[in-house]
Amino acid sequence: MNVAAHLVESTLCACVAALLALVLRRGPAATRYAVWLAASLKFLVPFSLLGLAGTYGSSLVAPPDTTQGSVVVRWLGAAASWNVAHFTSSALPVVPISRGAIFMLVLLWAIGTLTVVTFRSRQWRAIRDLARASVPLVEGREVSLLAGIARHGRHPVAIAIAECEADIEPGIFGIRKPVLIWPAGLSARLSDGELEAVLAHEACHVDRSDNLGALLTVIVEAVFWFHPAVWWIGSQLVNERERACDEQVIRLGSDQRAYAEGIMKVCGFVLRAPEAFVAGVGGSNLSSRIEQIFRQPPSALAAGVGRGIAIAAIAGIATAPVVAGALRGPSASGPALARGTAQPQQADQKVYEKSDGIQMPTLEYEVKPKYTPEAMQAHIQGSIWLSVVVLETGNVGDVTITQSLDKEYGLDDEAVKTVKQWRFKPGMKDGNPVAVRVEIEMTFKLK
Repeated sequence: MNVAAHLVESTLCACVAALLALVLRRGPAATRYAVWLAASLKFLVPFSLLGLAGTYGSSLVAPPDTTQGSVVVRWLGAAASWNVAHFTSSALPVVPISRGAIFMLVLLWAIGTLTVVTFRSRQWRAIRDLARASVPLVEGREVSLLAGIARHGRHPVAIAIAECEADIEPGIFGIRKPVLIWPAGLSARLSDGELEAVLAHEACHVDRSDNLGALLTVIVEAVFWFHPAVWWIGSQLVNERERACDEQVIRLGSDQRAYAEGIMKVCGFVLRAPEAFVAGVGGSNLSSRIEQIFRQPPSALAAGVGRGIAIAAIAGIATAPVVAGALRGPSASGPALARGTAQPQQADQKVYEKSDGIQMPTLEYEVKPKYTPEAMQAHIQGSIWLSVVVLETGNVGDVTITQSLDKEYGLDDEAVKTVKQWRFKPGMKDGNPVAVRVEIEMTFKLK
C-alpha cells in the first residue's frame, strides 16, 4: 500500500463528504452523520485493499488475466514490449526518500500516536472510575422515565442509571452495557417534561450506538493524528450526532420548548462537557441546536431522498475499487503445471547451445513481467540478462542471472519468477525435442 496515495484518496473522500453534507444540509442529521462516519472510516480502509478484494473475487469466477507487464523482453532476435502496470503510486510523483528520513517519519508518527493514545486512555480511565464511584439508582423519576423510553427504542436495551457528585454533563458510558451517568441534584431543577426529554436524548445515543462510532473515530484520530481532516471530521460527527438525537427526540413526541429549556438548564447546571467516550446532551453548537429544535423537521420524502443520495454515494465510492480490481483480474501465475507442480530440471541430460543444427524453441505461453512498486519508487531502471534452459518438454529448467539489475527491490526475482512460468515449443535436433539454452534480456524502464 502506498501511504501517500492512501492519504490523497482519504482526503478526496473527506471533500466528497463535505459536498454531500452541504447538499443534504436540509435533510436528516442522521444521514449527514452517516456520511461523515463513512469518511472517517475511509482512513482505515485503503482503496488498494478493496481492489485486492475485487481481484481475489474475480479469480474465483474467471480465468486469470495475464496483462501485468512493464518491461521489454528480447531473445532470439525478437522483442516484446508491455506498458507499465498501473499502480496506485504511479498517479503521484515518485520522490526518493532516504532510509534515515523514513525512520524519522515513522518515529515521529509513533510518538504522535502514542501521545493521542495516552491522552484518550487517561480520559477513558477517568470516566470509568467515575462510573464505578457513582451510586446506582433503582427508583425515582429518572429510573421510571428512562425505563419507559428505552423500551420504545428501535433496539430496546436496558440502560442503567448511576448518580455521581461530579460537575459533568449527563452522558452514556459503555457500549455493550450502557450506563447513564447522572449528576446529583440535576433532576430537582427539571420539570417532568424537561427531564423526560433529556433522558430521551440519552436513550437515543444508545439506540444509535453513538459510543461505538465515537470509539472508531478515536482510533482514526490516533492513527492519523497528523491529518487535519481527521479532526475536522470528528467535530462534524459530534455536531451531527447531537442534532440527530434532537430530531429523534422531537419525533418521539417531546415538547420542543420543554426540550430546549431542559438542554439549557443542563448546560447551565454543569461545568464540564463529557469526554470523548461519553455521549452526552451537549457537545455541539448550542445556539444553533436550539434554533434547529424549533424548526420544522424534514419531511419523510426529503429524508428518504437524502438517505438514497447518501447510500448511493457511499456505495459507489466503496464498490468502485472492488469493481476495478475485479476487472483488472488476478496476477498471472502461469498454466496449471507451473502453479501446481515443481518444474522438472534437466538433471544429467545434454543441454544444447544455439548452433546451425538446432531448431530453437518458440514461445507458446507467456506471463508478462511486473515492475515492482518498490523498484518504481526507487527509480530502478536497466536490463537483466538471463540464461534459460528450455527442456525437451517445453518447460523451463534452470534459470541463471548472468547480468543483475536489482536484488533489493525485487526486479531480479521478478524476472526469474516470470520466466519460470513460460511454456515453449521445445527445440529440435534431428527431428527430436532436446534441451536448449537461450539468452533472454529483460529491460525495465520507467515512463
